Amino acid sequence: MTAMELQQWKKNFVEDYLDEIDDLEVLEKIKKYVKRVMPKKENPRPCVVHSQEEMIAAIRKSEEDIKHGRIISNEELEKEIETWF
Repeated sequence: MTAMELQQWKKNFVEDYLDEIDDLEVLEKIKKYVKRVMPKKENPRPCVVHSQEEMIAAIRKSEEDIKHGRIISNEELEKEIETWF
């Protein structure tokens, strides 16, 4: 189904069904049902640590990694980033 066909289908659905309903309770029930069946939009988690304790723990872990040589070069990092896209 093309985008235009989908738009037309929705328009027909509204005209054939929703426009005929004069009961607010029925419309509210339809609205609740639609919300339940619609796919949920995921909000990407921001790249931030949410608490001061988590920030301190992340910094301490990073310092330990550096002390023990668990690091990668800038070139290695750039190659890794390229694989993400």
